[in-house]
Amino acid sequence: MSTSNLTASSTIIKAVYVYDDGIAIPYIVRFWMFLISNICSILCAVFVLYHCLGDSTLRHGLHYHISIVMLIICLIYDFTDVPFQMYLFLYRVVWIQTPTFCLTWKILDAALYTSTAKLIGWASVERHILIFHENWIATRRRRFFIHYTPIILIVTYGVVLYSIITPINYCKRPFYYFMAMCGYYSCVYDSATFTLYEYATGGLLCSVLIGFGGSSLILRVVLQKRRLRRHINWRKHRKMAIQLLSITALFYIFYLPPVLVGTARRVGFSSSAASTYSTYASF
Repeated sequence: MSTSNLTASSTIIKAVYVYDDGIAIPYIVRFWMFLISNICSILCAVFVLYHCLGDSTLRHGLHYHISIVMLIICLIYDFTDVPFQMYLFLYRVVWIQTPTFCLTWKILDAALYTSTAKLIGWASVERHILIFHENWIATRRRRFFIHYTPIILIVTYGVVLYSIITPINYCKRPFYYFMAMCGYYSCVYDSATFTLYEYATGGLLCSVLIGFGGSSLILRVVLQKRRLRRHINWRKHRKMAIQLLSITALFYIFYLPPVLVGTARRVGFSSSAASTYSTYASF
């Protein structure tokens, strides 16, 4: 091994033990937390996908399509991003110490995360269409533009956007191979305009759609059930509403609070408690 390689390796090893991400949970505990939960996640996703794709009724049900796409995204996440994190927790260094690997990890993490949030945001709107405006999707042409096109655009948007902006590194930021995603972020984030755009579209807008869409669906169901019960097949749509509310409940718990903290920071509120929360919420 050359002297330069030895020096680089020594630097990485020293940095691993000096670096502190502020989380008071030992790395080995984090590894087992991720391992156990990831195994459960994979088993559940495969089980549900098997039934959704194996049953023609479920497979062709429009309200199941976003859930199917989300499960596929989650499986990709479970087999890529999570194992990468686990390797870091176990060995204190990223699996493959190259810029290409770091960029790929960053693109996957950002694209999968933002696609999931936007899909849930759209599902919160689409459920109103599926339940209360069935005539909007009565024909094949309408279903394509109102149902399928938004799903395709959301997934494509995340992949294309982060595949383009992530490699932009005109300020030559270094890679830190002892941190998640090598501690890398694109210099595009030095732009206040782009940061605000991403926050508004990826965080605030999705939170509003998820929060308003879910709560208003409950309200509409209650009102319509009292006033126009004979006009709606509630047995048919009950599962659809419960499915959406069950999924959005997870976002209320895990997704909305970090967005609220980020919003508070942008309006001038700052505290150590918020910083600590953000650190653990990210983990």
